[in-house]
Amino acid sequence: MSYDFAYKLVSQKGSGSHVILGILVLVIGIGIGLYYQNDTMIYLAIAAGIAVIVSAFLMIIKQYERAIILRLGKYNRQVGPGVQTRLPFADNILVVDIREKVSEFKAERMLTKDNVPVTIDAILRYKIIEQRAKDAILNVENFNQMIQQVSQTTLRNNIGSSLFQDILSKREEINSHVRTIIESEASNWGVEVTGVEIRQVIIPQELESAMSMQAQAEREKSARVTYGESEVLVAKKFEEAAQVYSENPVAYALRQSNMLYESIKVQGNTIVMVPSESLNSLGFGNLATTIAYLESTKKAVQKEKSKADKTKQE
Repeated sequence: MSYDFAYKLVSQKGSGSHVILGILVLVIGIGIGLYYQNDTMIYLAIAAGIAVIVSAFLMIIKQYERAIILRLGKYNRQVGPGVQTRLPFADNILVVDIREKVSEFKAERMLTKDNVPVTIDAILRYKIIEQRAKDAILNVENFNQMIQQVSQTTLRNNIGSSLFQDILSKREEINSHVRTIIESEASNWGVEVTGVEIRQVIIPQELESAMSMQAQAEREKSARVTYGESEVLVAKKFEEAAQVYSENPVAYALRQSNMLYESIKVQGNTIVMVPSESLNSLGFGNLATTIAYLESTKKAVQKEKSKADKTKQE
């Protein structure tokens, strides 16, 4: 599998070309100066040639880079940022970027422990340990490609040994476990793993629809259970109320009167037919009681009317 990296792995800083260029400047410049008998041109050629040759012994390393010097093919030293010295033709300079990098990797169509096909998309954050930059260059051919392969293999192994529900609900644990395994491997290359994060879990469309139906069924089941529990509580309250009414007939009659009043109030001017059984239970089933009730109502109306007349006279 080929990997397309957006940054250069290791850059080399040559030095021999500067020496050759400096010698050419000296020879050509002096030759032209002698041909035209121009001392100024000769001096300028000598100064430019010497400057180019001297620059071959110097190199500039950026703040976010570290350089490894191989002298005659053998490791000599590691240098930091700034102006550094080198020996032309003898030293080979390898420069590595120590800034934190981000790499994407994924596990496609992997089966979980419970045989669910999933595709996992994840990212890996890592950087070169400053003091061990030489290990990243000398101990492995391409540490970027190596860490990519290890990350992908580790993720595949972890998915194969995990349940699908654990992948969805325990991402932090999986991230930590994968990071630990990758870090143990990358430590041999002078690479520090700063983070592993699962970005997306992709499942087939059919399975996604089935899971949606299952979740909907679970919510409906929960709603029905809650409704049933509320019915039980209401029934218990009605049972307690029945015990109170059975021991106090007056309270029961008052409750019935209140229910009748509420129904009439809601209906407004509509005539409401009340069964005789209900009137009997309220005490209005016999004529004497009904007449007494009407007389008391009449007296109450007359009393209210007399009060209103007195108020008008005053």
